[in-house]
Amino acid sequence: MSEKEKILKKLAEAVVNFDEAAAMAAVDEAIKAKINPVDALTKGLTVGIKEVGDKFGRGEIPLPFLMLSAQVMEKASEKLQQHIPKEEVPEPLGVMVIGTVEGDIHNLGTNIVTAVFSASGIKMYNIGVDQPVDNFIKKALEVDADIIGASALMSNTLQQQKFLGEALKKRGLRDRFIYMVGGGAFPGEEWLKEVDADDYATDVIIGLEKAKKLLEEIKE
Repeated sequence: MSEKEKILKKLAEAVVNFDEAAAMAAVDEAIKAKINPVDALTKGLTVGIKEVGDKFGRGEIPLPFLMLSAQVMEKASEKLQQHIPKEEVPEPLGVMVIGTVEGDIHNLGTNIVTAVFSASGIKMYNIGVDQPVDNFIKKALEVDADIIGASALMSNTLQQQKFLGEALKKRGLRDRFIYMVGGGAFPGEEWLKEVDADDYATDVIIGLEKAKKLLEEIKE
């Protein structure tokens, strides 16, 4: 195994083991060895987060471990990106605005999605909790988002997802954005149609795959 391969393996393993100190040390090694930072990202850190996602999907690790790994990757990625020449910085897969709807103050789910999606190459803007419809649309237009994601954990706030879909349609913006919904209160396929959303997820890894697929479709 070459020196480069050893360092890439260290990067992946640090993410799998949610070991921030090991990840940052491996990043320093990669920089010192003059490994292309893009390779360190795509062939090191990304390999690790994919393995973690697969383990979570198989029920082998609990949700907090997934989030810890995503946070380690995000921090290591930030340091690596400082060493990528501007012309080589990889384009994000897409841009997403996410938040918890008005009347709901739960943010664990949206924070997990933000961490995992960011670590997987989607530029995230998390607008926080208890957000009225207008704030989602305003932020999405401001950052030229591809996706708007609205989370509702409580059943009495579900209607806000519908109001957001209606507001997008009323303003002639429904075709401008991919609209995704989720959260603990999500009742299923029928609700998806009622709120006029493109897709939904109550699992972060499934949500990531759906988001990637929708992004690919709009860029074809």
